[in-house]
Amino acid sequence: MFCPGGKKRLTEQRKVSASHVGKLRSYRRRHQGTCSFLNSDEPIRTALTKGVAGIGKTSHVRMMILNWAEGKGDQEVQLIFPLPFRELNLLKERLSLVELLYEFFPELKEPGIYKLDNCRVGFFLDGLDEFRRPLDFKNSPIVTDLTEPSSVPALLTNLINGNLLPSVAHIWITSRPAAVHRIPLQYIDRMSEIEGFTDSQKEEFFRRAINDENQATAVITYLKNSKALYNLCQIPFICSISASILEKQTYVPDKTCEPVALTPLFNDLLILLQMGNHNVKIVDELGELAFKQLVKGNTVFYEEDLRECNIDVQVAAVYAKVSIPIFREDIGLHQKKIYYFGHTTIQEFFAAMRFLQSFGSQDENRAVNRKTQIERTLWFFGDATQLKSAVDMTLRSKTGHMDLFLRFLLGIAQNFNQMFSEAGFTPSTALPEMLVYIKKKVLENPTSPRTFNLLNCLRELKDYSLDNDSVLFLQTGIPPDAKYPPAHWSDLATLFLASLSGSIDMLGLDVEKRGDEELLRMLPVIKASHTSTLSYHNLTEKSCECLASALTSKVSNLKTLDLSFNTLKDSGVQLLAAGLAKPHCRLERLKLSGCRVKQNGFAALAKALKSNPSHLRELDLSGNEPEESGVFHLVDGLKVVKCELQILKLSNCKLGLELSRALAVLLIDNPRHLRELDVSMNNLGDQGVKLLMDILKSTQIYKLELYCCQLTEKCCENMIRCLAYIPSLRELNLSNNNLKDEGVKMLCKAFGVPVCQLEKLNLASCGFTSGGCRCLVGGCSFSPTFLKELDISRNHLGSGVVAFFLFLKTVRFSLETLRLSDCKMTELCCPELVEALRSSLTVLKELDLSGNELGDSGVKTLCMGLTSTTCKLERLFLRCCGITVKGCSSLAIALKSSCSKVTELGLMGNDTGEEGLRILSGIRDDPHYKLQTLEIND
Repeated sequence: MFCPGGKKRLTEQRKVSASHVGKLRSYRRRHQGTCSFLNSDEPIRTALTKGVAGIGKTSHVRMMILNWAEGKGDQEVQLIFPLPFRELNLLKERLSLVELLYEFFPELKEPGIYKLDNCRVGFFLDGLDEFRRPLDFKNSPIVTDLTEPSSVPALLTNLINGNLLPSVAHIWITSRPAAVHRIPLQYIDRMSEIEGFTDSQKEEFFRRAINDENQATAVITYLKNSKALYNLCQIPFICSISASILEKQTYVPDKTCEPVALTPLFNDLLILLQMGNHNVKIVDELGELAFKQLVKGNTVFYEEDLRECNIDVQVAAVYAKVSIPIFREDIGLHQKKIYYFGHTTIQEFFAAMRFLQSFGSQDENRAVNRKTQIERTLWFFGDATQLKSAVDMTLRSKTGHMDLFLRFLLGIAQNFNQMFSEAGFTPSTALPEMLVYIKKKVLENPTSPRTFNLLNCLRELKDYSLDNDSVLFLQTGIPPDAKYPPAHWSDLATLFLASLSGSIDMLGLDVEKRGDEELLRMLPVIKASHTSTLSYHNLTEKSCECLASALTSKVSNLKTLDLSFNTLKDSGVQLLAAGLAKPHCRLERLKLSGCRVKQNGFAALAKALKSNPSHLRELDLSGNEPEESGVFHLVDGLKVVKCELQILKLSNCKLGLELSRALAVLLIDNPRHLRELDVSMNNLGDQGVKLLMDILKSTQIYKLELYCCQLTEKCCENMIRCLAYIPSLRELNLSNNNLKDEGVKMLCKAFGVPVCQLEKLNLASCGFTSGGCRCLVGGCSFSPTFLKELDISRNHLGSGVVAFFLFLKTVRFSLETLRLSDCKMTELCCPELVEALRSSLTVLKELDLSGNELGDSGVKTLCMGLTSTTCKLERLFLRCCGITVKGCSSLAIALKSSCSKVTELGLMGNDTGEEGLRILSGIRDDPHYKLQTLEIND
């Protein structure tokens, strides 16, 4: 499930097509398990969870209710009312909200049970897409009294918009994506999406469902050969029928076979369920029901719907009991019966069959003397008019609810055509005509939401010509058909790439192909990728206009764009910002480090952030020269309330105190979202950091980078306050500042504050000595359970590190990474280090001793610790430590030990020679050898 954190009114439409649900997904942060009303910074009044049919929305709702009932969540809510929309359809009369609840929960009539406006109540409105009556939020009569009668739609709109129970009600709505638009998003505080199975979960499902491991592997390979079908397997029902059908096959094709089509799979499903053993009449009637209701957008039916199709309710009830996977019957409110197909894909398949079977009666004059179904079918296939009408009908659908119907229809038509050809009849000309018609529709509007489905329809007909044309365009940049402009082919190629793999995880161009012209040719691939890493690609402002078009394309998957160290300048960033400002742009991470951007470029980015502030989560503008006006322009854009930027990097921007002032303005106006801040290599000084620390106390900052900011020991008193008042701070980098022993001593006082939970601390090159190291030991003793990574490299510690090793040996400390490079250590420090590594209290996994004169004797001593059964070290770096061949021999013996856990070893900068390389390479075949990475001079 994806849920955005915090309370935020959504102000723009966010559409996710059912066919794209596996691709357009990452505008929200991932949360495992169920969500709740009250687990965010502010309680949520109205939440909406969307997902395609059968993905698990109702199960999610039931799990939330169960958790509440068992005391596991939302205990501030006293009453919970599940109200399925399919049952709300049954209430036709006017009634009040209290009376509506009485209809569902008669026990509420007992005196003293509740008073709604005096307690928190939760409403679960499940299945918005199944509600047949309009929800008019503009013209609906206002209802504020719980006892005032009104229509059911009016009660629902007033409940959702807050007129009813404004301060005590919490509402959770579920819906398919096609119906989300029925509720204006200004009334939704949280939008979430259930996406179904990931690829790994699909594989796990098939391996559990199919007992034979080899057969399961073959089925998975078979399905992966058809990405369209494999993407649909995110739906548990599709996974289930795929496993049921393919497990029965005596032969599963290998990975070189033709891609799997959807229609044959459903044909086999109906055969497997022995549909032919049932009354053919009821099957035909259900097909008519399926088609009529599909056109209306209905997936739930009532007795009057069955009678409209001349279906005997008693016969339908019997069929529902014996064919549960196909057709089902439930008992709803007031014991009224509710009917629905086992899954919407079953309804779409039945509708397609019925459409094909009924065409012969649509023109009795032309169908005269065509008595049999075969004759009527042959007549139909001589004319593509009916199939074209089905295509047009599907394209007119704004919600895509008939997409699979069209795929099934064309797939069934293809099967009929093949059967007639094998039976000796002349092949129909209708399907070739249909192929031309569909291709024309695709190329006329490649960015239409329905185009993706048309591509899948072509594949259902085993026509891959547009796929081949897309590949040709990607290879040459030349449109295969000059009637359509390159922009159309670019969008089509993007869709093609997305349909093959959902999206490309990461894109980077080969070194020899970098530049503006190559980037233009690769634009479709950029649109299809989640991450485009284009740093150091010799790009100029010429590339920025086409990149802006990629950001705003409706078919773009781009979430991360790294353009660092390209000569874009202000003119290029201004073009890029025009794309960022568009509402279709959903870029989350933008990196423009070292792009020679100045104040005008910063101002353009600020303007874009004001226009479209809600998506960008990370912005890296390090290594540019914005000057004071530029950084204040940027802050003006970032402080917009709807801006939820979490990571801001402004290192090496040649700024000083003015940067602290600007950030103070930003964090006063918009303090809630920023999690990482990097202002390293700016001349902030002690005064600038004091100003920054005073403001950061009101934030939820997680990571703070203050590397090389001209700080002295005077700033550490302010830093203590920061550590004492910001419990969220986990990573702090103060390296390359002149803190000295006195500064480190003051800083360590914060370790004794219970609020301080720092996990990573970097004090490299801070000018302290063994005295500062001893202070660190004392500070760590106050809080030994949090700090996991410590870097005190390039300080004159000498033998002072021994105190640290003694501490590691005797106290259970959480430290996993310790960096001590260039600390003036000698071989005399190694015995205490070995004792620390041998201690069962030490959990150290990474150790960097580079640049210390340990020599061969120090390494030999160190190896005694590596062979200890209690040593947990996995990564060891001994670069430039004066090691020779003798040291390599000691290391080889240790690495062959069954107790050694070392997987990475760094020995660059030592005089090991070819012999040392030979010794360490010669033990690779040893059964206890675990090394995966070896850095050594060759």
